[in-house]
Amino acid sequence: MVNSTFIIFGASSEIGIEFNRKCVEKNYETFLISRNKISDTHNSKSIIVEDYLDDFEIINKKIDKYTNKIIIFFNGALYENRPKKFPNEPEIKLTEIANYIIPYELCKRLNSNNNNIVKFVFISSIAAVKLRFKNFLYGESKRKLENDVKTLKPNSFLIFRFGKVFTKMSEGHKTPPFSMTAERAASIIIRKINRKNIVYPNFGLFFIAQILKFTPRKIIDILKI
Repeated sequence: MVNSTFIIFGASSEIGIEFNRKCVEKNYETFLISRNKISDTHNSKSIIVEDYLDDFEIINKKIDKYTNKIIIFFNGALYENRPKKFPNEPEIKLTEIANYIIPYELCKRLNSNNNNIVKFVFISSIAAVKLRFKNFLYGESKRKLENDVKTLKPNSFLIFRFGKVFTKMSEGHKTPPFSMTAERAASIIIRKINRKNIVYPNFGLFFIAQILKFTPRKIIDILKI
């Protein structure tokens, strides 16, 4: 049983929408934050902002009244799919902003300015395990986020390392083993929300991550894993 309020950043994303839907089904309280219109809030309270960081004071005031908050970030962007798609300069900047700067800065500011936060939850990727030619920038930004969050909140964070989740962001990419729908990913997050540190959605993905971890990058790039 969860006795916390979920503060959801990136609530208009596919996983964010599914996660909120499942929270509502379980009668968990949620507050949604997004830069885009949220198609279905299921009567949850919400706010739409132009920029997460520029509008931080507005966001902070809105969520300060909630106690026992679990802050979860669904922010993310994937612009590279080498050799099919090489990111241009604006996409390179957006990759770091969406996957690293926004969630980390929000975590740092909330940690300093907001009370009663139980935990910070981040959506990472198996790409953070080993930086690869295929999605090097994406993996690098996720790795930086993981490393800096560990330092900032050593006992109050939860990181989910997913493989491919079927969303608009992952369109055009290969479908590796243990890929899943946004609905399935949301279910796993809720089921494992009481854990800490780094969590994999299943043992199969954990096993693949260990292989990647100990395989030289040259071999990974040659095999195009």
